[in-house]
Amino acid sequence: MIEEASQWPDFRFTLEEVSGAFGDSITVIPLLIGIGVTTEASLAHMLLFFAVFQIANGLFYRLPMPVEPMKALSALVIAGTLTYQQALAAGVVLGVMLLFSGTFGVMKWLDDFVPVSVVRGIQLGLAFLLLRTSVDYITENVWLASGGIGIVLAFLLFKKKYSIPNLSAFIVLLLGVGFGIYFNGAPDITLMGVPQFSFPKLSAFPGGIVLGALPQFFLSVGNAILATSLLFKDLLDKKVNPDRLSQSMGLMCIVASLFGGFPTCHGSGGLSGQYRFGARTGGSNLILGTIYLGIAFIAGSGDFLSFYPVAALGALLVFIALELASAGAKTDSWTTTLVVAVVSFVTNLAIGFAAGLAVEKFSNYLKEKS
Repeated sequence: MIEEASQWPDFRFTLEEVSGAFGDSITVIPLLIGIGVTTEASLAHMLLFFAVFQIANGLFYRLPMPVEPMKALSALVIAGTLTYQQALAAGVVLGVMLLFSGTFGVMKWLDDFVPVSVVRGIQLGLAFLLLRTSVDYITENVWLASGGIGIVLAFLLFKKKYSIPNLSAFIVLLLGVGFGIYFNGAPDITLMGVPQFSFPKLSAFPGGIVLGALPQFFLSVGNAILATSLLFKDLLDKKVNPDRLSQSMGLMCIVASLFGGFPTCHGSGGLSGQYRFGARTGGSNLILGTIYLGIAFIAGSGDFLSFYPVAALGALLVFIALELASAGAKTDSWTTTLVVAVVSFVTNLAIGFAAGLAVEKFSNYLKEKS
């Protein structure tokens, strides 16, 4: 894999890149559906900003750069713990924190400070969480999910034996579209309105900061910045500056939160999905961004994507989780990595990150004493 990294151009627009592009939408679509259904957020505007960010990141990094909703904030909003206004307030605060951190080299310092075993634990913990989510999705329709898993396995075999491009993600997602339209009917077409500038309510900031921004910041450091930077090295032998990732995340958060989108990050899970299903260049971002843009213009209805069967997504999540788990297994300390992974799975990734740091630092302290 890594030997071939230098052969990839900045952009390519092949069927395999198309399939890989959809690897970043597998975790995005269910979250956007959940946010759109449970809050006053506009699905069309969220998709619009994801489209713009996909294209901008593809042009800037010239790599398959993941663009996803911030997972902790998304989960808190869907669960009703945070209001949409509080999530936007958290997004503004996070944007400032990430922009400041990236500009003044904080992430580069953290990259040196945080042991690789902790980052590997974040990757493994996220793999466990994605596997749990995939099981929830698969049980919605076992037969559809089984068909999707079979398609992915078949393409993996064909690629290995006959060098056939891996188009499985694209085909499984299309299968889900056909299934959803057949059983649930086609979605209503409503044109998108123009997004307006709107600063979050001041009353939303206290709860947004305490419940949303602070936990999400530490999660983002581990999963969206350090783990993503390391995964680029693992998969494509590319060094992506963690401070640069922090800056681009900060800008996305501020813009999206002020214009009716949703706080946005890069994520190692999205990168695993893109790579697993064929993405190798910034072309995957341009492809997915263009598709998001087209959907955004006709997705003015809040339940536009609710027709889509999550079982099809569950089939693909299994393989994304396995890709992440294989990256997490490249640890130099299984004790620390497993602590991070298990604590992350039982609680959340931010607490797992802190637990791993504590274990690693305590272990180093004992070594120095002895």
